[in-house]
Amino acid sequence: MKKLVKLAAVIALAVLLSGCRPPHSAQIEVRVIVSQDFGNESLDEVVTVDNGSTALDALEQVASVETAYGGGFITAINGTSSAAGEDWFFYVNGILSNVGARDYALHQGDVERWDFHSWGFCSFVSALIGDFPEPFGHGYGGEVRPTVVVYSPGLENEAGDVAARLAQLGVGNVSVVTAVELSPEEKERCNLILLGDRDCELVAEVNQLRDELCFYAYFEGSELLLLDSRGEAAGEYRAGCGLIQASQNPWNPNGIGACQNVLWTVSGTDEAGVKDAVDVLVNHSAELRQAFGAVIAGGEVIEVPQ
Repeated sequence: MKKLVKLAAVIALAVLLSGCRPPHSAQIEVRVIVSQDFGNESLDEVVTVDNGSTALDALEQVASVETAYGGGFITAINGTSSAAGEDWFFYVNGILSNVGARDYALHQGDVERWDFHSWGFCSFVSALIGDFPEPFGHGYGGEVRPTVVVYSPGLENEAGDVAARLAQLGVGNVSVVTAVELSPEEKERCNLILLGDRDCELVAEVNQLRDELCFYAYFEGSELLLLDSRGEAAGEYRAGCGLIQASQNPWNPNGIGACQNVLWTVSGTDEAGVKDAVDVLVNHSAELRQAFGAVIAGGEVIEVPQ
């Protein structure tokens, strides 16, 4: 049975404590992160900008920036310049932006991230997990789509824990359904958090799309394989290992570059691995703070890619 998480009091308190400004405030607060090599942080600041400011405006408050094409393309941040096979990639609330920094108008609470990394192996890493609870809280471009936590049999309690944690963090409009209850409309238009092991039909479907989704970790038989940033083998994991990774929603009819909704897979080699991954997401999300994806093995959080 579908369960709508209605924790209005918790949400209201979370919003109050977050210091959110009125929607028509003359100024807004946003977070700007500058990192390298898939999340190695070098700068993380909350800044105040005028309402209507762009991502470029906010970046220029905290860093030295060089641009090209009339400001539409960032060529260098704090002296680190684009080179053959390496560039600055721009994310908003964990979603790879489909417009340039000069053209993205910021909204209250946005997390703006710049990561300098190689695109030789995979040029379109469309989402990341390190800005949790984004994009479930603030979406993209001011549009926040509903979130559906989808779970396999045996993971009902874990699904409820994920939904409750999102509500605690101020995320509204969260529902919980079994994999068989997920409607075609929800599958296409909502943000999805999918809980299931490698044998779950939806997880297996996503795993088959690993090349298209630019995943650096995937299931091969009973093993979970981890790649480095060059696409080379970096690790093999078996029983009891979990995995958290994200992409823009591959079932969105507008494509994975639409910047409308995401799919997070919280999976594992078996049910125990999934439960460990859920525990990290719910109770230890600070350990994911800069990660694009993560493997959970033996109690350790291993960032993906290596």
